Formats: sequence, structure tokens, C-alpha cells
Amino acid sequence: MARTLTKHERLVQIGQTALRDPDGKPYKAVPMYIIVDESAADTVAELSHSEEEPCDDISGLLAAKFKQYMDGMNALERRPI
Repeated sequence: MARTLTKHERLVQIGQTALRDPDGKPYKAVPMYIIVDESAADTVAELSHSEEEPCDDISGLLAAKFKQYMDGMNALERRPI
């Protein structure tokens, strides 16, 4: 969707995403934006107090799962064929 921003609108980056090609190889990550009123632009990107703790919790869980995945991949690489 293409449109021109009005005088009082701004784009605020809210994340990144990377699609995958049919072979599973990731494409280059691209930013994701939302359009916000200029007066609210500074507060949109910040986490509220109630959002901080769940984000910290999920970050720890995802890091632990990724470590488990990497440990499994490393074990497969060391396994004799």
C-alpha cells in the first residue's frame, strides 16, 4: 500500500521481518513501520511498564530454547556417520 503522509504523520519502526525463499534461505530483513500522529510518535516505540516484564520473560524463554536448539545441532554435527 502506498500513500503520502499528511503534514502531522510520521512513520515509526516497530520491528523487522525476514521472509524466506522457497529453499528456506532467509531474505534480507526489512523494517516494519506504522503511521502515527506526530504528537504520539515518541511514545509509540517505548514499552509501557506493564509490557516490560512480559518482554523480559519471553526473551529469556526464547534464548533458552535457541540454546537448546543450537546444542542439539552441535551434537548432530559431532555424531559419526
